[in-house]
Amino acid sequence: MQVNTAPTHSSAHLPGPHQYDWWREAVSETHLPWDLPRRSEGSYRARVRQQALGVSQIIHCACDPCEGRRGKAEIAQLQNPVYGILYILRGRESLKQAGRETVLEQGSFTLWDSTRPIEFGLPQDLEKITLLLPQDLVAEMLPMAPDLVMRPISGQRGPGALFATHLRALAREGNDLIPSRATPVLRATLDLLTAAIAPLEVDSDSSYHRALRARTQDFILRNLDDPDLDPDQIASGMGISARQLHRLFHDNGLTVDRWIWRQRLQRCRDDLLSRPQARISEIAFDRGFSDAAHFSRAFRDAFGVSPREYRRGK
Repeated sequence: MQVNTAPTHSSAHLPGPHQYDWWREAVSETHLPWDLPRRSEGSYRARVRQQALGVSQIIHCACDPCEGRRGKAEIAQLQNPVYGILYILRGRESLKQAGRETVLEQGSFTLWDSTRPIEFGLPQDLEKITLLLPQDLVAEMLPMAPDLVMRPISGQRGPGALFATHLRALAREGNDLIPSRATPVLRATLDLLTAAIAPLEVDSDSSYHRALRARTQDFILRNLDDPDLDPDQIASGMGISARQLHRLFHDNGLTVDRWIWRQRLQRCRDDLLSRPQARISEIAFDRGFSDAAHFSRAFRDAFGVSPREYRRGK
């Protein structure tokens, strides 16, 4: 990486009465449009540094207490939606979005969505790093991202600590990388973010859990004919851990392998009638089975008749 040459801008160069107004404008220029209420107090300490990392932006700032919001008017000003990764270096920040409220303490981070209303409050001096990432880029690695906003993650242990260390290094050292270098750095950043978010434990009855299970099942169905489809491939494709994947199905009374097996058998059963000229072994292989004899036994166990008998209407 290159040495950081991005300048730091500060309210200190202005007379006291104008410092907060400067900060109101600086927040919207660096962190997307925000509405910070006006105030008539005197001096206000704030500083900010913004730098590009390929298609993303990294903002490192520190400021006195304040509050703000993004409503419909602010959201409408942004054409390309992003996700923000907010990491607290010092202080505390309260946030409200998507029906959730969270308080981030020093050393923790969370994900927020530029397309939904959000409010924040700083009860004390704060220093933080914000990484702004295009939503389509995040969706490639974290398709369940809309369900993960406002979930606090510790940056002091486990995968979260690895991501936090990486983020601090980006804010300190990464500046205007050429595209050929920025792309792999961003990919590594998303890999670490995925590893940090994947272990999140959630209630099996929560809307997040149900949405994630539905998306995972859809992913499986789209790849069902791949004979190499297995839990590791599914977990990787969904950007979740193998442990979380198995829990999604265990809470529903099935193992992942058993659910895949059932779906393949049901497709084979439909094909036996809709493809009367196809050999039974051909249908089995087309639907992801690798052994015709095993398929026949599994079909009989599931439906009480052999594939041949089923096709004949017996």
